[in-house]
Amino acid sequence: MFDKLSLTISGNNKQPIPNTYFRQQSAASHLCVVLPGYSPPLINPLLQYTSQLFLDRNADVLQVEYEYYKIDFFKKPAAERNRMLSVDVTAVSETVFAQREYEHITLVGKSLGTLAMGHLLPGNRFRKASCVWLTPLLTNEWLRSQIEQYRPRSLFVIGTADDFYNAGYLAELCESTKGKSLVIEGANHGLVIPCEVVQSLKAMTRIVSTIGKFVA
Repeated sequence: MFDKLSLTISGNNKQPIPNTYFRQQSAASHLCVVLPGYSPPLINPLLQYTSQLFLDRNADVLQVEYEYYKIDFFKKPAAERNRMLSVDVTAVSETVFAQREYEHITLVGKSLGTLAMGHLLPGNRFRKASCVWLTPLLTNEWLRSQIEQYRPRSLFVIGTADDFYNAGYLAELCESTKGKSLVIEGANHGLVIPCEVVQSLKAMTRIVSTIGKFVA
């Protein structure tokens, strides 16, 4: 059993960062932080099933719900976007680690959330974290350099029809992290195979199953 809470997190310009914190009623030594893409995890079935996977394994789960889509985030200069993301995820980290002592950390990021993960990697708390990169922005040089520098235990999940997919970059990151990858043939950036509902659902099942084996 777990409690569903909301933590008080102050981010950029002291603006609150919406979040949902699922806290196990019994002692929990494992924390999963879910960092979504441009839309909140509430409307992403894959992030919801992934969160439930960790809850079923007696982990606490923090779903971050930054609302960048409300402020024309991608119209801001790149330097400002990076600063905002860094400030916000740092505030998230400091707040959630004040709740409990955690021995095991898993970061799950989707798209923009993989950039957020890149900002967290230098922190001492995340040196031994497991990282699940869902549709990582493989063409982003800064993100690749962060992953190659810190080499976290990693699982990369991406589709061949994703604009950010690059087989060469993926192979390099898997080699440098000694990580694993799951490539979904024909899946786009939403990890959906267009016009193939059943195949898309099968792909989601495969992804969640692979994540489960990765964190076992």
